[in-house]
Amino acid sequence: MTQPQTKTEAALDQAMHRFAGDPQRVEALSRAKAFKRSWIDLAETLSQVREDQAFRRWGFGSFEEYCGKELHLKPATIDKLCASYRFLRSHAPRLLREDDGAEEARPVPSWQAVDFVLRAEERGAADDDTLDEMKRAVFDEGVPAPALSRRYREVAFPLGTDEKRGRARQHVAQAARRLADLVADPDSGVPRGLAEKVEGILGELITCMTD
Repeated sequence: MTQPQTKTEAALDQAMHRFAGDPQRVEALSRAKAFKRSWIDLAETLSQVREDQAFRRWGFGSFEEYCGKELHLKPATIDKLCASYRFLRSHAPRLLREDDGAEEARPVPSWQAVDFVLRAEERGAADDDTLDEMKRAVFDEGVPAPALSRRYREVAFPLGTDEKRGRARQHVAQAARRLADLVADPDSGVPRGLAEKVEGILGELITCMTD
């Protein structure tokens, strides 16, 4: 069963029909529509459009304006897409080549996973062996970004002392609020007098942790 089009997909279809005489413009629109399935194709086309400044020929003052108004893509997404594509082209160009004769189809990494490795390399916290391990996980195994983050986040993006302290305070405050709600529940079985004392202490703790 075919899923109904979203408003964005319908707008992209209309634009493809309207600009049918300009192959490059239609290709960008088509790949934007297929973004979820083929981010590499879209990023490649966008990189070319930016390099050629074709958007000016189409009446847009900037690349960001073109992407937002015509492709319905946010600037932050565009920047990450193009950066991830450049990183993939430099570190795993084999994934950009079509190879119909390959025995097994290569997994296509998500742009979020590629972006994670790119940011990890730029951060410089992980050692070379860990970075190589991350690249194999993404480029050879197609490990998705959430799994990659769970496996390498603490190594690739370690928290500073202030960040750790802030996160710990936040967790304490959240736990105190949950406990206060439980104690205040009439069905909890906690005697009213004791519940009031505990709530008072927890209130002080929450205030201390959130100041």
